Amino acid sequence: MRGFDRCLRDLAGMLRRVRLLLLVATVVAIAGSAAAQDLTPDERTQLEARKAALFQEMLRNPANLDATFAYAETAARLGDNEAAVSAFERMLLFNPNLPRVELELGTLYFRMGSFEIARSYFEKALASNPSPEVRSRIDEYLAEIARRAAPERLIGYVFFGAQYQSDANVAPGSALIHSPIGDVLLGNQFVKKADVNLFGTVSALYSYDLGTQNRDMLEIGGTAFLNHYFQVGRLDLALAEVTAGPRLNFPEPLPGVRTGSLKPYLILNEVGLGGNQYFYTYGAGLEETALVIGDARLRTNVEFRQKSFSNASDRPLSTGLNGNDKLVALRLDKPLTVNSELGLEFDFLDQQTRFAFYSNKAYAVGGAYRVRYQDPTGYLELPWETSFYLGRVWANYAAPDPCCNTSGNPDVFAASKRNDRRWRFGITQAFRVAGDVAIVLQVQRDIVSSNLSLYAYTSNSVLVGPQIRF
Repeated sequence: MRGFDRCLRDLAGMLRRVRLLLLVATVVAIAGSAAAQDLTPDERTQLEARKAALFQEMLRNPANLDATFAYAETAARLGDNEAAVSAFERMLLFNPNLPRVELELGTLYFRMGSFEIARSYFEKALASNPSPEVRSRIDEYLAEIARRAAPERLIGYVFFGAQYQSDANVAPGSALIHSPIGDVLLGNQFVKKADVNLFGTVSALYSYDLGTQNRDMLEIGGTAFLNHYFQVGRLDLALAEVTAGPRLNFPEPLPGVRTGSLKPYLILNEVGLGGNQYFYTYGAGLEETALVIGDARLRTNVEFRQKSFSNASDRPLSTGLNGNDKLVALRLDKPLTVNSELGLEFDFLDQQTRFAFYSNKAYAVGGAYRVRYQDPTGYLELPWETSFYLGRVWANYAAPDPCCNTSGNPDVFAASKRNDRRWRFGITQAFRVAGDVAIVLQVQRDIVSSNLSLYAYTSNSVLVGPQIRF
């Protein structure tokens, strides 16, 4: 352990030395915003009016602690934590022995991520011998602060369930193919087939605090996925991926950027298909995050992956896919209200393969709207969450594909470069049944068009299962 700790201290020193170099390289977006209660437009309007009236009352009568307390509570409900903090701290100037106010200040600073200041207020409140109810709340917050301040953290989720797909084997809509040897009808194995699969996935992120001033972290992430089809067993998929690298935090890296981080990382994964090894990948990436334009969260990922495939009896040419992937992904998430958010994404993927007709460049754009609201039935008494999403992909291939004759004359063979266009849209509904447990239902439709009919298909899918966060 001493050797391990020494390595971590050395790594922290190295990170301090490279911080400026990485910061000059580039900075982009993500962060969480302070929590606020869900409010309807009418409730928000009423609270804003009440806040303005209470502010005027505070100006007229600065010693009126009841008005100050009401103002602070109203500001906190509106998500204006800074105004609430100011009002509560002002109350302590008039009367420093107010455990309830110290509790509220500790709560607000906790929401804003200032855990040490929050701890100091909680400890002051405890020293005043508060009621058992207040003491219980303080103990919960102090335990959470201790957990977050710990040098090690593990978070993630487990998700499992069942999925129906109307075109599970991604087969073309028509069985007639214009092949190099003339028009042929596909065999039953390659015709569109509906199926149900059982799936399970787990994703986790381990973080270790490197002890630097900006709380830089060493992060190790892992994801595993496994599914099994009842009919199309050759498409059973197994995947495991690990990423690892340091996350360097920058409190105010650039003008207009409130917080930011850089994370260079290594990538390693293994993928199985139909019970046999399919391919493995190794590579590296750089993730850049920051909070920009007020509360908008922007994230950029740049990745390089080298892929090596293995052949199997039912796919003897898989090694023709050997090559590399280069990915650039941009995502922007903007809260619209305290309980809704809009997400926009752009991806560019350059896939290079040994067979040139599989090499392609793909461009994707997508958007999602997520809204959280109280259970309308009243049975679960926990918030529900609904997400609507839509995506469009353009994929252009590098060389003519020998799969299909596009000359229009069965006696003359001519191949064409493949160009695919894809629409994907759907809705995801999450029903929370406990604090960290939700039942997830997703309905999705994929529509793929292509100048080569072999690659065109349409599929509808329905997925359901529990998701457990930890």
